[in-house]
Amino acid sequence: MQHNEGQRVEYRDENNKKCQGEITKVSGTGPATTYTIKNDKTHRDDKVREMQIDQNL
Repeated sequence: MQHNEGQRVEYRDENNKKCQGEITKVSGTGPATTYTIKNDKTHRDDKVREMQIDQNL
């Protein structure tokens, strides 16, 4: 599923912890798509792949 900038999502970070945040940047297309997500708790940007996004909020 393609996600867009501004969408809020639940995702898993590099430590496989569940996080929530807003997509601030989408790079690439298809299976190579990466997302920059601003974490709600840490306010840091996490770079994640499509398979790390669990659901839209």
